[in-house]
Amino acid sequence: MNPSYGLSVTPTTHHTIPPSLSSQTLPTPFTVAITGAGKGLGYHISLQYAHAGASQIAISSRTASDLDALAQKIHEVNPNAKVLKTVCDTTSDSSVDALVKEVEKAFGRLDVVIANAGVISRYITDAQKDANRSKEGSTNLPIGLQEDSDWQRVLNINLHGTWRVSRAFLPLLTSTEGGMKTVVVITSLAAHSTSSLLTPIAYNVSKIAVNRLVEHIDSDHREKDGVLAYALHPGAVVTPQTKEHGGEAWKGILSDDEGLAGAVCVWLSKERRAWLSGRYVSANWDMGELEGRREEIEKGDLLKFRMAV
Repeated sequence: MNPSYGLSVTPTTHHTIPPSLSSQTLPTPFTVAITGAGKGLGYHISLQYAHAGASQIAISSRTASDLDALAQKIHEVNPNAKVLKTVCDTTSDSSVDALVKEVEKAFGRLDVVIANAGVISRYITDAQKDANRSKEGSTNLPIGLQEDSDWQRVLNINLHGTWRVSRAFLPLLTSTEGGMKTVVVITSLAAHSTSSLLTPIAYNVSKIAVNRLVEHIDSDHREKDGVLAYALHPGAVVTPQTKEHGGEAWKGILSDDEGLAGAVCVWLSKERRAWLSGRYVSANWDMGELEGRREEIEKGDLLKFRMAV
């Protein structure tokens, strides 16, 4: 794979939670809000914050029953955590604004928001496969521009939804005295890809765009408002979105621990890491080794998206 994908940024890579991240402790009080928390990555990110002792956890998704199940699990892990459950559609300005108001009313503060809600293009049908290409070697993924009719939905959730959540929570983050003032956006290794053989174009484009959004948040709001922002690749994880995705092409790829990204989210937000703000981070990297490259990263302004000339 191309070195620009960043797989070897640290000599050591992890596919499960390493010992260095397995027993983290958050300061008190600590408030986190996680969107898309009902299933998949958001579910496991929420549990990692519970394990680390977050005192207040706001979970949101589009399905109330998923939130009920997650809240019960959080309380099993951390009986002292206060949990706010909110049904929220991140494609709706009013729904996201209502979520922010509920978090502010319930907790009065916010340390970190995890903009996690995301989707991948819907599978295409056999009839669509027949119409667009030979079945030989084909997958159920839409390949190229003409097959992907799910473009607007994917961009609205992955990019516009991330923008809505980040923008709406910014005032509460900045007004929290002594808070971590942190935004974590879930991106993907697919941000580096120019092929739709493994992930559709809409997904790839949405993820490279959220990386630039994170760079803007850092550039425009770190000095002015004290806000730190990170774009996190969560690893190759089986979720309800990626299960059996792409057929044979995906076999053996989705093998990372579902909790790994959550552990790295906790690491990113348990203290202020301004040197890493505005940058792409992979959950697979070793965070100790990454810290060892701090001077090099800052001096070279690395882990950002640039055109090679």
